[in-house]
Amino acid sequence: MLLVTRLFSGLRTRLVVAFVVVMLIPVLGIGVYGYSFTHQMLSEKTLETSLNQVQLQAQHIVRSLAQAQGDALHLSELPSLTAFRRGQGGLAAVEQDFLVLLSVRPVYQNLRYIDETGRELVRVDSDGERAFVVAAEQLADRSQASYFQNIIPLRTASSYVSPFAYEGLVDGGPAVVHFALRLPPGDGLVLVDMYASAVLQNLPADSATEAWGMVDQDGKFMMFPQNFEQVSVERDDGTRQIVPELDAMLSGRAGTFETGVSVYAYHTIFPSSMMPNQFWVLYRDMPSSVLYAEIDQFYGRSVIFVGLALVTAIMLALLIARNIAAPVLDLQRKLAEFGHSGTAPQAPTVLPSGEIGALTHTFYDMAQELERKRRDARLLIERLITAQEEERKLVAYDLHDGLIQQMVGARLYLTHCRQHCPTPDVNGFKRGCDALSEAIVEGRRIIEGLRPATLDDLGLSAALAELAQSTAAAAGWTLDLDLRPLSQEPDKVVSVTVYRIAQEALNNARKHAQAKHVCFRLSNGEGISLRVQDDGVGFDTERVIREERGFGITTMRERAELLNGFCVLDSRPQQGTTVSVWIPWQLSVAAVDGAKAHG
Repeated sequence: MLLVTRLFSGLRTRLVVAFVVVMLIPVLGIGVYGYSFTHQMLSEKTLETSLNQVQLQAQHIVRSLAQAQGDALHLSELPSLTAFRRGQGGLAAVEQDFLVLLSVRPVYQNLRYIDETGRELVRVDSDGERAFVVAAEQLADRSQASYFQNIIPLRTASSYVSPFAYEGLVDGGPAVVHFALRLPPGDGLVLVDMYASAVLQNLPADSATEAWGMVDQDGKFMMFPQNFEQVSVERDDGTRQIVPELDAMLSGRAGTFETGVSVYAYHTIFPSSMMPNQFWVLYRDMPSSVLYAEIDQFYGRSVIFVGLALVTAIMLALLIARNIAAPVLDLQRKLAEFGHSGTAPQAPTVLPSGEIGALTHTFYDMAQELERKRRDARLLIERLITAQEEERKLVAYDLHDGLIQQMVGARLYLTHCRQHCPTPDVNGFKRGCDALSEAIVEGRRIIEGLRPATLDDLGLSAALAELAQSTAAAAGWTLDLDLRPLSQEPDKVVSVTVYRIAQEALNNARKHAQAKHVCFRLSNGEGISLRVQDDGVGFDTERVIREERGFGITTMRERAELLNGFCVLDSRPQQGTTVSVWIPWQLSVAAVDGAKAHG
């Protein structure tokens, strides 16, 4: 959660996200709507196209059956047949007329005229190359044939169309469709046997992408599709019918439906209007992946388009966000530089327009104002520290020229009196002279502490060396002194501050630490680093600060912080004390604020 918060905390990131969201919302909205709309529309269109193809093939079959019906009607109205039925002519003329029609209809296997009892009276066959009349002794009794049993009960001019049958000239011959036309009672019927291949001649051949099949009203296969093993089951009589999952095609209507992997389009064909319960179902089986391939390609291209739109939106968002955020980021860099260096940057000649330009202008005005106040504060700090040092110098001069001189004079008088005016209490005179000598030494030490002459004469390093050595000699320490050369002599204010902190640290160690060894190190880099470490008894820094007994500690910290530095004390009971100080070479904005706070 924290990572996400940080990730979206930047102005540029937020702008990019905002632009992308604003640009993608309409695209995604249109995409979702377009997907649902086009999916339904394209799917319906695809199914409709598939159904139209099935209906077109069904129309070819109906036309073939209509041709057979027309020819059967033509035969029934032949003058020769009419004369024969009236007893006015022979069968030779009928056979000749049948032969003529069969000669020009290669799609027929044979033409027959059957009497009321089912006996063939006229039969003309075709072997595919020529048509010929079957001899009388070869004519058969068809009274038990299914087409005869179905057509006889019908009224005059009724027709019957059989399913595909295998009753060719030889057993196992090609499938045929029996088309029977009922003549008036007592006159029998006319039969046209059409090759099933002629009925199905316009159907496309089965392929890996589609399969065609035909079943009757009972689901029995009339034409086997390429994948009939998967879509059929075996019946008790050895024939095959469609699986129960495909029974929806037996509704007597046209339509489409889908299974798990295939799409079926089907159309119902009624071969004879006289037998509404008898129909055929022509269907087309096509894998869903093939049928909807174009739709899938469309969606694939749509996904690519949306992806390109997303990439474009992100690129545009990045470009726009960069143009918007660039002035703000530049202003941020200027602020960071100003915060580190403390030097006010120069305002550019051309500023951005609008609110960002106004903000930039305000920043440069503020930076210039802070720079001016920083200079004023620096002068104030210098004057304060200089005035403090001058005051210390005057006090030192007054002590040296006044009190010290008087004490020296008093000691001379006492010495002279002891030498020339002997008294019984010689020891008292001696003790008085010793006390004055000690007071003179202490006074001179105080004067040196108030204004170290070496700081003015020799510089910071020499002054610190003398301070450390003199304090170590007075305290009896073993001193480890490491004063690395400074790259330059620091500012007067900085020198005095470092000296006073070192003085306070050494005095604290002398008074409280009971140390035997002290390390005193001075180094420089971006600022002046001072480290004073002793092996004394140490103390609990938090307790001292909490009990408000650390006046010297507070003084050192405030002196360092006044110049934008720091002073850190690390101490534990019986583990010694370490004072670490860092002061920058020059005063900065923070020093200005500190000076104002102490002013």
